[in-house]
Amino acid sequence: MSVRETFLAALAATPRTALVDLADLAAILDAHLATAHTAWPDVEVADTAFITHLASRFADDGGEAELRSVRSGDMYLALACARGDQAAIVTFERAYFDEIDRAAVRTRAGTDLAAEAKQNIRRILFVSESNRPAAAAMFSGRGDLRGWIRVTATRELIRLLGRDKREVKIDDDALFDFLSPANDPELSYIRDLYRAECSEAFRMALNALPTKDRSLLRYQVLDGLTVDDIGALHGIHRATAARWLARIREELLEHTRTEVQRRLGIATNEVDSILRLVHSRLDVSLERVLRPDPGA
Repeated sequence: MSVRETFLAALAATPRTALVDLADLAAILDAHLATAHTAWPDVEVADTAFITHLASRFADDGGEAELRSVRSGDMYLALACARGDQAAIVTFERAYFDEIDRAAVRTRAGTDLAAEAKQNIRRILFVSESNRPAAAAMFSGRGDLRGWIRVTATRELIRLLGRDKREVKIDDDALFDFLSPANDPELSYIRDLYRAECSEAFRMALNALPTKDRSLLRYQVLDGLTVDDIGALHGIHRATAARWLARIREELLEHTRTEVQRRLGIATNEVDSILRLVHSRLDVSLERVLRPDPGA
């Protein structure tokens, strides 16, 4: 059976209909095989097994563009690991497990938890158990394997840290200084006049946010997680994660405004005048911190 026939035979009905008449289907598949072999010359997966796997993981709504963009090299290595190839597993860990160490630094997990996370992730990725297959076999090639490992590592470290079970404390003064750069002369002038009121109002605004929202701020501002990382951690699309962060920004700014007005006991138009510059600077700073990476 040819590579083309093997692929179509293993493909679900809907994408098969979309791809069966593709003139250069065989050439695309041959190119994916060549990419995989070149990327990992010491890893061995039979061509038929890889092409069948590629078809089995192909999206039901996939078409030509999706097929051409599959990260076949990443998928090839992941499949070899899921099939128990020890040399492939060593290669995988050497290439990608540094992401676990980086995630441990971002989450302040420490070396002991990083080591535990590595052990757990080895089992999750490379070992099939009675109730589930090795997770590496589930990698679809639609995204970057390094990014996939980064998200997996972050999720596991957060689970180990138990962050979802306790409130995350944020250093409000440090966060205020970060979001409102002290070297801005206009903002410095406002803070000189109303330092105590603005600082305490911002602290109150942070405290008014729900625990989940403060955690999201910490992930983005202090832990350096991207919108994609946060979306993956919560099982949502990156656009939803971006909307969550935008909403938190607006609530933080509005709570700060309300609290400054309450503390100073002044009219709405006066507090608006005082906070207009602060609001714009905070908004610009939050946009810089919270906006999605344009290259993502």
